Amino acid sequence: MDQIKGAWKKLRRLPTAERFALAPVWVQLVAIFITSAVLIFMMAPFLSLRLAYMIFADPAYYSEAKGPLQLVVGLLQVLLGMVLFSFIISVLSAALVKYIENIRSGSLGFVRSGHMIFVNYNVKLPLILDQLDIRAKERSATEEIVLLFSDIDTVANFRNQMDPKRWKNLDIFVRQGDLMNFKTFERISVFEALSLVILLPDGAQSHFFADNINLKILTTLVNNQQYRKHLEERKASRKPVKCSIELSNNADSRVIAQKMSQALFTVITPGDVIGSILARGKVDIVFYKVFFEVMAFDGSTIHFVNPQVFGLELVGKSFEELYFGFEGGTLLGYSGINQAGEYRMRLCPFGQNLTSSDWLLFLTTKVNRIVFRPSDDSFKLERLDDIIPPTESVAKQICVIGNHNPLGNIDDFIDVQSMRALKEAHFVFDNQEEYFADKFLQRLKSSNFENIVVNLDDETGFRLTMWLVSKEGENDDFLKKIVTILGDPVTENLLSHYHLKFNTVLSHKLSARYIAQISFQKNLDRLFEELAFPEGVEFNLLEIGKHIPHNLVNDRKELTRLLAGQQLIYLGIVDEDKNVYFESSNFTAAKQILVLSQGGNENPDSAKRATPESTISKQKSVEL
Repeated sequence: MDQIKGAWKKLRRLPTAERFALAPVWVQLVAIFITSAVLIFMMAPFLSLRLAYMIFADPAYYSEAKGPLQLVVGLLQVLLGMVLFSFIISVLSAALVKYIENIRSGSLGFVRSGHMIFVNYNVKLPLILDQLDIRAKERSATEEIVLLFSDIDTVANFRNQMDPKRWKNLDIFVRQGDLMNFKTFERISVFEALSLVILLPDGAQSHFFADNINLKILTTLVNNQQYRKHLEERKASRKPVKCSIELSNNADSRVIAQKMSQALFTVITPGDVIGSILARGKVDIVFYKVFFEVMAFDGSTIHFVNPQVFGLELVGKSFEELYFGFEGGTLLGYSGINQAGEYRMRLCPFGQNLTSSDWLLFLTTKVNRIVFRPSDDSFKLERLDDIIPPTESVAKQICVIGNHNPLGNIDDFIDVQSMRALKEAHFVFDNQEEYFADKFLQRLKSSNFENIVVNLDDETGFRLTMWLVSKEGENDDFLKKIVTILGDPVTENLLSHYHLKFNTVLSHKLSARYIAQISFQKNLDRLFEELAFPEGVEFNLLEIGKHIPHNLVNDRKELTRLLAGQQLIYLGIVDEDKNVYFESSNFTAAKQILVLSQGGNENPDSAKRATPESTISKQKSVEL
């Protein structure tokens, strides 16, 4: 009875003009068709049901009306039919206009599954989409991407700038809505998404306000009990939704986000990891190039692989036996859950056996090409005194021009004497014209610097780099020393295609690759943090002729075995132009050997500063 009363109450409210105008299209059409049917049946006694319908549908049938009564009633039927058909056309036209407007403004819903959601816009988003397009192409698949922005202007700007040819393997849907309302996320099928990435928005007054925006979005999501339960159930089933949130390097923001999400979201602070990589890249551009490739979806990348996919019993085997048995990729270590239920990662685990809860970590170009071939060889390794283990602290003559970007933890990677020299070779001029003076160029050339880091704003950095190229375009040795730090992808793209031997470093592009990787493999954030900082395991270089004799660098298999005797994992070579070739078997152009090694080896030529300022932990914030 209550339901009947409720339905009757709703029906009584429909006839008003305002209710009709605001009702959904289907309600409007149903109301018009019902009204039409009622009119036809009302006219049937005067015209016959057949004639009443035919005149209503087509005024030409009015000619069949006979007698005064049918002529009058038929004329009324013609007029009413024309009015109601006009209503139908108007409703459908208005619905079509509204539908097109909703498409343009991004107000439509998204009713699909298996998609990725990116919330907010920042300069890294197109670069992230570049990486996702590469991944989709490698998999011969089309990835569905939903971009959710908070305002219509951002939607319009992105649509205007989007080049369909740039992301051929992505199906991109742009949506707009209130990011503080969970219904917005329901509208884009957040429960059916494979991953959700909240980017730090551009355009905020400061990092403080940008962090607040993302923390409010995170609160909106985790406060919904149904969605929180969904994330917990997926995590318990070992098929987690890959959720991540990007924040600035503010420590308070990170703590708040970690507490709120309770490990359901990965908290990304690219400035920490990327800042340390850039700091080491200023010491030696090779390390920037190494991370630049490892963080990409093409080339040599890092993969977590379940040992069960090989169909062999690998549990209990030593790292050495596995390391030399796998082909098609380089085994870096293990990752898994320990007995206490905590996640752990073991890189370079020489002497350690694979446990039943461990997965394998590989560096490879094609993960599906990795095979294991058991060997009867002895895996007992010997140390050679001729091979000197690498150190993270080196002697380097570095010049820095400008102070647009902070130097970060560069003192973790150079010795005391080099750090003192850097302070004297850090040039910051009040007058911009001094950077372009001939006497300054002569000073750069005569000081015999190994690296010349252009650390100015993008406009000045671009101009100075091109000025140096115009002055020394034939001097390849000088151009190789130039490392230009940039933030704008367009400027970086212009310089990188100049086909000269100077180097460009784009922090946003590296950050984009980092975020793209983590959006698919959440545990990579711990791996990259481990590799980026001097503590623990990291990438290192062996100078051929200094750290390893030339005669030992001939055969890849033998070199791999010799390096393993020093607990070093062979990764590839570096040529004279600082180009990196992973897993190379050709050593003709090799000048350095890239290895993965345990950190903590002090430079034998000098001692590290023993001051509190020199100890920079992995949690140190490095603003970009």
